[in-house]
Amino acid sequence: METKLVNIYRPTQPLHKRHVYASPGTPLPPYEWCYDPHHSDTPPSWHLLPGSHCGGTYQSPININTNNVVPDSNLDAFIFKNFDDKHAIKYITNTGHSVKCVLVKNLMEVSGGGLEHDYTILQFHFHWGDTSDTSEGSEHTVNSIRYPMEMHIVSKRKDLTLDQALQAPDGLAVLGFFIEVKLGQVKLNSNGTHPTSALTSKTNAWKKLTSYLSKIHKVGTTVKVTDDISIDDLLGDVNRHEYYRYSGSLTTPLCSETVVWTIFKESINVDLNLMKMFPNQTGYFNVYRPTQPRHTRTILTTAGSVRGNSGSVASASRHLLWFLLLERSICVYFI
Repeated sequence: METKLVNIYRPTQPLHKRHVYASPGTPLPPYEWCYDPHHSDTPPSWHLLPGSHCGGTYQSPININTNNVVPDSNLDAFIFKNFDDKHAIKYITNTGHSVKCVLVKNLMEVSGGGLEHDYTILQFHFHWGDTSDTSEGSEHTVNSIRYPMEMHIVSKRKDLTLDQALQAPDGLAVLGFFIEVKLGQVKLNSNGTHPTSALTSKTNAWKKLTSYLSKIHKVGTTVKVTDDISIDDLLGDVNRHEYYRYSGSLTTPLCSETVVWTIFKESINVDLNLMKMFPNQTGYFNVYRPTQPRHTRTILTTAGSVRGNSGSVASASRHLLWFLLLERSICVYFI
């Protein structure tokens, strides 16, 4: 029977201060956000985005004050699976905010290192500053010192889907590596503002990786990686036994507080001209979130100084020479 009633609905009402939430599997349009201070939706306003966690108390990145870190004997050696696979990188893409390298699915894993679960590596990406020789672009800082770049290797718990991982406090694990100028290109500060880095890096791997940047000028551009490049090649002989650990968040919207952070103490050495290719080729500058309040969180650190990578003797000797010369107030230059 016909009712002859038409348009029986109430007009929409103002949202006011309410938030509309979606289930984890609901496809959503990309949020508009940026780093550029000349545009809207910069980091100070990320907490206003719908469903955002960017105003939480467990936000990242943070400043690591080495005077306040707590040694933890449970932070043991990591187990890196297939980090030596030279075909692990599937493609490289311009995200509109950074350069991201997506890895072959379910190939690479990380465990140990005080992690309570096994994690599958999903991708790695970079944060950087500008094109100047003294650019600072890392997200985390150490004793308020910012590094030129930072590399984040992102993984999720093997026993969870990605949607589930984004809801768990330890659903994601991110390995953070500082990147700085290859030794011999610049003078080291006599006050020791940066932790000492490995003497060498597998430069060829970085040359291969950065050669793809000229092919991804446009946002959303994706290029298949055909060169032989492993994560081990990019990390070189950087010390992976000494690191900091804390609980935090993703550093981009929606800043979900689901990340177990590992920040390695020793940085990767990369040629200055190769580092400059990231801002030069993409046109993005200062793509990093400012440090966030630590609040009541504890930053843990590895208790020992055991090094399993090659070059341990040279590194230890260099540390000893450095401190001996500092005691005599001698300005040191490594050439």
